[in-house]
Amino acid sequence: MQFEQNLSKANDSVRIPDKAIRLRILANSNSANDQSVKRQIRDAVNVNINGWVKNLKSFDQAKRVIRSHMGDINATVQHKLDDMHLHENFTVKLGPAKFPTKMYGGYVYPAGTYDALVITLGKGEGANWWCVLFPPLCFLDFSHGDAVKPDHQSGHVSKMADSGQQPQANNKDVKVKFFIVDWIESLIQAIKSLFS
Repeated sequence: MQFEQNLSKANDSVRIPDKAIRLRILANSNSANDQSVKRQIRDAVNVNINGWVKNLKSFDQAKRVIRSHMGDINATVQHKLDDMHLHENFTVKLGPAKFPTKMYGGYVYPAGTYDALVITLGKGEGANWWCVLFPPLCFLDFSHGDAVKPDHQSGHVSKMADSGQQPQANNKDVKVKFFIVDWIESLIQAIKSLFS
């Protein structure tokens, strides 16, 4: 119980700064196999990127470092796909990318165009996973936040996000996903696919 309260407090304090770089990975489709591939690509890419950005102090420095490693990121994705014996097309782009509105940890993150490293697998029509590379917040799984539909007449959601106020939603059923649990689920799916 204490752990859950501490996690909740940590999540409540998370606010993505204006100068941030996100990582977004779009799966080919929503099939279990394509979603598993997305998670495995995420894990492989995150290992390298987290090391590159962990000690960086500025947005511009982070952007330069990530841009200088684009070849490494492409090679990591290709190597992981090869390991899985998949011949899937993919793209890796760093620049402005569109994101939907999300609510996570008591904050509404408004839809908009944000700086991001976007990895698109195949057609990129499946559910996506995203986190914040700089400042390093990839230990939080923002993609499991709640989708939010802003009230365009009152502008209520965007005003709360812009002012930094927390929305007054009574959301006690917060879903928390852990990296290791996702990884174990991916491993189980991969083993099952070997025998089917």
